Parts: sequence; structure tokens; C-alpha cells
Amino acid sequence: MKVSAENPKFNDKAPHLLCGKGDIADVVLLPGDPARVEMFIDLCDDFKIIASNREYTIGTGTYKGYPISVCSTGIGAPSTEIAVIELIELGAKALIRIGGTGVLKSEVNLGDMIITTGAMRLGGASNFYAPPEYPAVASFEVVQCLVDACEEAGVDYWKGISASIGSFFAGQGRKAIGRTFHDPNLLDNYRRLNILNMEMESETILTLSSLFDVYAGTFCAAHANRETDEWLYEFGPAQVKMSKIALEAVVLLYQRYLNK
Repeated sequence: MKVSAENPKFNDKAPHLLCGKGDIADVVLLPGDPARVEMFIDLCDDFKIIASNREYTIGTGTYKGYPISVCSTGIGAPSTEIAVIELIELGAKALIRIGGTGVLKSEVNLGDMIITTGAMRLGGASNFYAPPEYPAVASFEVVQCLVDACEEAGVDYWKGISASIGSFFAGQGRKAIGRTFHDPNLLDNYRRLNILNMEMESETILTLSSLFDVYAGTFCAAHANRETDEWLYEFGPAQVKMSKIALEAVVLLYQRYLNK
């Protein structure tokens, strides 16, 4: 079988996700961890894992009658870029990151919900697509659906700008094996810019989705607070709560924008 190196396909399936166009719903939730995809077996109807390869696990089912796919991205921009490009090529119309994040404000409690309105482009991969001046912004439609779903659920949530960084240690102000490689004022500089939180995938999703005219957003649970130096060790319940709210937001997105 001859396969193009420039645009590889394997039996009409995406080369990394190993899915075809009929496998993916219009709306795809994007956790980082492949293990979180299986959580949706209990949250959705008829949810089945359809592919698993490297850091990518993909499942598709329905929620309240609306089709939904969930695809893990792995950690960071490069693996996220691959997932986003292949999902859009397969026909995805909306991509919503779901995961955990570290916040920079003491008033945010662990387990609170974080809605990203825009992101600093510090991931790296998106720079191959657009200059640094090109903004990474969430779709208004997705933000509003997430806000309304949070209001309906009665949870504490925060909206703001994320720093989306291609580094977990030095880039987020952590020591690496006892050594400091980062600017000691790094976190203070983020705070001066009124950055709400730090994570590693949002700007890639938001930038690429804007370029290809796809709805996009990010919805995370606060797993860490860098101001109070707290880490949410048992983060499972927060992830389940976040995922349920995200699914309700997906229903709103279908009803308001995708079914017209």
C-alpha cells in the first residue's frame, strides 16, 4: 500500500487518531489524559471507545440525544496540534478542552471551574500557523454556553485569560531537580497581566480553531493554586463535575448554534 508522506491516510483514517469521518461527532471534548475518556462511558449514552493510539483515545456516544465525541490530546502543544488538525479534517465543528489547571489568584478555591476567554500563546506549535500577534481567543458562543451551564449547576466559576505554556516546570515557575531555570519574577509578571491561570493546551486549540473557523473553548477545574501553594490530590470528583457541566454546555451549543 502506497501512503503519502505529506498527507498520510490509512484506509481513509487519520494517521494518529485512527478514526474516519463517520466516527467523530460535531462537538468534541478534549481532555489531556487518555484515561479520562473512559469516564464518559458512565456520563453518556451508547458511548464507545472507537480508537486508541499513543496518547490519543477517542470515544463517541450521545448525551440527551446529541452526539458527542471525546478525544484525549496528551500533554502540551505538539500532541494537541495533531489532534486538533486531524479532528477538524474529520469534520469537527466545535472543540472544547476539558482538564485541570493551576490558578494564580488566592480567592479561587481548588475545584472551582475556570472558563478561558483568551490565552497567551506560549505553547509553541501554533507559531508555525500564525504570527505571535494573532490572538488565541475562545468563541463567544462556547464561553456563553459554559457560563450558562455553570450558572444552572450552581457552581463557582471564573472567567479570564490563561497563560498557555509549553512547559510544566520552568515555564510555570517550578524548580527542575532542585535547580531554578526561570525568572524569579515569572509568576508575578503573569499576575501583573491579570492572568487567571496556567495550563498547556488552550492556545493551540483556540488559535487553530479560529484559523479553520471552528467553535472552540476551554473549561477546566482548578487543580492547583500557586498563590496559596495548594494541590488538589484527589481531583477525580472535580473532573466528573466539570465533565457533567461541559456536557450540559454541549447541549446548549447544539440548541443555539449548531442545529440551525
